[in-house]
Amino acid sequence: MKYRLLFLNICILFLHISCEEELQVPIPDEEPKLVINALIGVDSLLRVHVSKSSGFQNKNANSPLTTANVEISQNNQKLGYLIHESNGWYSLNSNVLAANNSYQIEVSHPDLETAKSETEVVEKVAISNLNYQVKEENKIEFTIQFQDKKLQENYYMILLKAIDGNTISTIDYYSDDIIFNGNLAENSLGIQQNMLRGSRTFTDENLDGNNISIYVYNGLFDSSDLFQEYKIELYHITSDYFKYERSITSYHNRDDLPFFNKVNLHSNVTGGYGIFTAYAIDSKTINNE
Repeated sequence: MKYRLLFLNICILFLHISCEEELQVPIPDEEPKLVINALIGVDSLLRVHVSKSSGFQNKNANSPLTTANVEISQNNQKLGYLIHESNGWYSLNSNVLAANNSYQIEVSHPDLETAKSETEVVEKVAISNLNYQVKEENKIEFTIQFQDKKLQENYYMILLKAIDGNTISTIDYYSDDIIFNGNLAENSLGIQQNMLRGSRTFTDENLDGNNISIYVYNGLFDSSDLFQEYKIELYHITSDYFKYERSITSYHNRDDLPFFNKVNLHSNVTGGYGIFTAYAIDSKTINNE
């Protein structure tokens, strides 16, 4: 019996060490760096948040910077400097993000290392059809169809929103559709899927150029739980957005899996931290009356 207990303890220790090594410590205790955060929609104003990192050991939030120089370029042609609005937010009111272009950002501050990033901007993918039906098993099911872009690797995200009068709120949904690879199952199996539980992103792997049809559902207690309107938003996103969203999801799920309590947030910023990337969105609304 003693040997069995000893063997079990060794196995648990080994599992703990293995899991810890798979996800590295996020940020060592080091000098502060610039943090760039921008998730910009196509046809939206160029708007970026700039702050100073607090360091891994410091539990205080990052400090917004109001005196940074934020230069933006389109296809390596300078557009100008973003103007500070408030609380670390900078914008260039004369320009909007245009699809099928690349954008470069360079942020400098006299007390910090210069930080740079670049993103390619995707174009909108239209929802070709949207249907819904209320199922007997107390759920409302939506079917979304769209044409995938050919000859390129594509990344997508779907949001489901409920509209009740003037109130619009994002609501959870689930799906057994293989395209989500178990991420949206109520009881996901496997450590990787549990870490990604609730991620609304997916890729067109093995579906290149196809007419994609996806179903998702929202649980209901009874028919009185139906909202007046539902809105489906289809995001065509970049690889960086895809990785960032999944790292955020893993970060929020880390407490459910004690062996996986250290998660690196994806960053595409050199010389600093953060994310600078884009998305294009299409949406359709259904009235259940």
